[in-house]
Amino acid sequence: MKPFGQTYPILVLRSLLFYSSAGLAVVPFLMLWPALWISRDRVYAISDRYLQVQLWLLRVICGVRYEVTGKVHVPSGPVIFASQHESTWETLYFEVLLGRPVMYAKKSIFSYPVFGPVMCKMGHIPVEAGGSADAVRAGFRAGTEALEAGRSLVIFPSGTRRKSRVAELQAGVGVLYQLAGCPVCPVRLNSGACWPHDSFVKQPGTIRVEICPAIEAGLTRRRFMVVLDEALR
Repeated sequence: MKPFGQTYPILVLRSLLFYSSAGLAVVPFLMLWPALWISRDRVYAISDRYLQVQLWLLRVICGVRYEVTGKVHVPSGPVIFASQHESTWETLYFEVLLGRPVMYAKKSIFSYPVFGPVMCKMGHIPVEAGGSADAVRAGFRAGTEALEAGRSLVIFPSGTRRKSRVAELQAGVGVLYQLAGCPVCPVRLNSGACWPHDSFVKQPGTIRVEICPAIEAGLTRRRFMVVLDEALR
């Protein structure tokens, strides 16, 4: 029998309380909306603080903790983080855990009130499944420009969120690797165990993020895809 605090009705209530609290917590930050027209650093400072509040609420209310290992594997300079994608958790919190990287995100998100303009100001890159060849090229160009400007980049090589940690890699990550000519750090995680992508109910536990040793630039695209696939399994 599960402890009382982990029964399904209680987990539902805790999850509802988390979302309600996160919604209330955003109100003071909305007062800082004019910062969007000041500087990217100001926007990041505001966003970082709010996401840290969310992580605290997630731990206190839902019992969801996290730990990040392997930061010693991250080379100096810009790097591509090629991460498993199991839930919304990494989309939200990689900003504060991986040093404010540029992220590829669904194009539809950029049309959301408040959130969309923030994403644009941060320099994140919109992508659309099944987009035109021109849109794909524009996405690659934006990614390489971000890296050339000294910013790291997050990409989810399997595309959409998956229940299974073993997912087929999309070819685009190999193209980006060759175009960018910089190291790629595979990132393994188990976020779906605590923040399922198909349910709003949060499960208590620890989300573990493991940054694997970097794959250096210079491999053939085929060899890179094999090495990355092995690292993410």
